[in-house]
Amino acid sequence: MNNGFYDVIAIPVINGLVEMAKLAGLQKRFCPILAVLLGVVMGLYISAPHEPLPMAVLRGVIIGLSAVGLYSGGRNVLRWDELIVEKSGKKIK
Repeated sequence: MNNGFYDVIAIPVINGLVEMAKLAGLQKRFCPILAVLLGVVMGLYISAPHEPLPMAVLRGVIIGLSAVGLYSGGRNVLRWDELIVEKSGKKIK
């Protein structure tokens, strides 16, 4: 299978691992750092035999940052109704 498939699968896996770390007591401000570090580890694991080390690390950073963006985007979408209510002053039923 293509490595791109594993990259896409790694993103929600990283989100799940970060959520587990939060439940274990990790402070929220360290979650993006953990996600990028996990991304680098997964990037090295996915790319190890096929690509040079700098490319594998770069792939891991991209995976980790994508996981952070997925979490942030999902959180912002879920808060969208709250933001509309705050700005308009009206309650949404």
